[in-house]
Amino acid sequence: MISFLSERMKGIEKTLIRRMNDMADPSCINLGLGELRFPTPKPILDHVRENIATWHLGYTPNEGLAELRKLIAEKSDYPIVSDQVCVTVGAEEALLAVIMVLVGSGDEVLIPDPGFPVYASIVRMAGGTPRAYPLFREDGFRLRAENILSLVTKKTKAVILNNPNNPSGAVYSREELKKLAEGLKDHGAMAISDEVYKEIHFQNRPDSIACHTDRSVVINSFSKSFCMTGWRIGWCTLPREMAMPLASFHQLSVTCAPAISQYAAIGALKGIADADTKRNLEELRRRRDLAMKCLDEDTDLKYVRSEGTFYIFVDISEKTAKFGNSFAIAVNLLSKEKVVAIPGSAFGRLGEGYLRLSFAAAPEHIEEGIRRLGRFLM
Repeated sequence: MISFLSERMKGIEKTLIRRMNDMADPSCINLGLGELRFPTPKPILDHVRENIATWHLGYTPNEGLAELRKLIAEKSDYPIVSDQVCVTVGAEEALLAVIMVLVGSGDEVLIPDPGFPVYASIVRMAGGTPRAYPLFREDGFRLRAENILSLVTKKTKAVILNNPNNPSGAVYSREELKKLAEGLKDHGAMAISDEVYKEIHFQNRPDSIACHTDRSVVINSFSKSFCMTGWRIGWCTLPREMAMPLASFHQLSVTCAPAISQYAAIGALKGIADADTKRNLEELRRRRDLAMKCLDEDTDLKYVRSEGTFYIFVDISEKTAKFGNSFAIAVNLLSKEKVVAIPGSAFGRLGEGYLRLSFAAAPEHIEEGIRRLGRFLM
């Protein structure tokens, strides 16, 4: 049979996260998908309704509206100017553009294990080789610079970080990020920091490696912090020498981010929804605490206390002998109890033996979903 697939797409498929969600029907309790169940804040919607007639909704500059790029630069925790900002169609398009510009055949990119599965796929699509660096349970899945630097070779083009981390909810320390930044300078490797969950934290605000090195790319979006997943609006900040090549790839792939979404994002960064985002964060804290309470009362499972994101990583390793690996447990939980959970194997070898649960769901769904999980695993 003739294959019409390019070499770059062989072996590339939807992530296990999406495949688990595709198996579910509307009657299921969904503790799987990484999306807040809060609506886009009303002040942002009002801002759009009140001003849409005055906005030009055609093409914008490829890199994004000048006002939006200026606001992103001004609100960054590290020194950056608007010419080093590109507004993208969500964070994943930013990640794709960055990897396609940086990585070629023979290059290696270090990615977290456990970590977001898209990283490995995009590196392979660019012709590079993903190599996992470990995040260990005994460290609370927090980053240890020495574990990454020990894997850096002459082939290492970049290291991808995700802070706070999906799936564990771990937040990385300033000290370890600084050590890593200094070590990567010696090797000439780029740090790519995925910070889409940066505003969702329950203790101290997460640090950015970009505060410690100018050899860094930061990726972010409005999806998580402002409940704007469907608006498909994100951005990246990057070194000056990467700005034009990235803008060229971005222009050739999507032209520009949607104009209406960019105008909505301007309103968000001007603070019109700050009260809403603060309330949402406090509600997420309550739901996190509820999820831990339910796990304590309705199951005998251990878990990682989430410091950021809206996930809780639940240790099911003592159940695998009876029920099978994390994938088998997740599939049977869905089939028998109609609860969507993501198997830890979706996030890498060190994720095996865990389930990722989202506490972004409604409180009643968190309670019932965890009750069913406990019942299933008894």
